[in-house]
Amino acid sequence: MRAIAIAGFSNCGKTELICKLISLAKQRGFQVAAIKHSHKTIEVDNPGKDTWRLRQSGAKAVALAAPGLLQVTYFPAEDLPAQAVLAALPGNSDFLLVEGYKHGPWPKIVFVPPPETGSALPDYENIIAYISDAALNTELPVFSREQVPEILDFILQWLNI
Repeated sequence: MRAIAIAGFSNCGKTELICKLISLAKQRGFQVAAIKHSHKTIEVDNPGKDTWRLRQSGAKAVALAAPGLLQVTYFPAEDLPAQAVLAALPGNSDFLLVEGYKHGPWPKIVFVPPPETGSALPDYENIIAYISDAALNTELPVFSREQVPEILDFILQWLNI
């Protein structure tokens, strides 16, 4: 599946941007899949609810099916590699937006920390563009977080869609 990752520091606006990109892409007639990667352990079930109880009983995976919903939660022993997560997604989307996986295999659009932090440009592999509110010394495209249509156009062009 054709994919672009949006990477950057915690609480920089990755999820907000991805949500805006998905919404705009949907308005334009595209179907978008998304992956959210976290380096933290996250509890996705509400304690006491049926899916939580099934997990607590020892289920390796739990599926919740309802009208208009299929949620499958798998509980591997370790953090899965990016390609294993990708393989779990249905293949009927036009493209995939990935949040996180700074060191994953996908081309990346990277949020740059604010200049006052004194941080240099991130050095992840496969960076194709940056998001920054300040001017950057780079030959790669630089977008502000408000340039959602332009970022989506760049993604579609990069993925040849």
